[in-house]
Amino acid sequence: MYATYTGGFIAFIILIAILEQVGVPNRILGYMFVGFTIIVYAVIGVMTRTAEVSEYYVAGRRVPALYNGMATGADWMSAASSLPGCLAGPAVTCWCRS
Repeated sequence: MYATYTGGFIAFIILIAILEQVGVPNRILGYMFVGFTIIVYAVIGVMTRTAEVSEYYVAGRRVPALYNGMATGADWMSAASSLPGCLAGPAVTCWCRS
């Protein structure tokens, strides 16, 4: 399943690059990228649904360590992880000035 996802993603990126070279407007390419992302998340959700709690929390121990590490790294580098720091910075600055 992981190889299929990776291959499909690479094929999609190549398709977007070809369409860009042909002259498809950036707005259409953007819609395609967003639509592709939503469809991929929906397919992953349907394919990996479960009713068992142990499967939900640890994916039944079927996720390879490399993919688990990439997911953890992406989470830590996301905007949601850095947002508290961005919000705390101005608050601390204001507090220190008073």
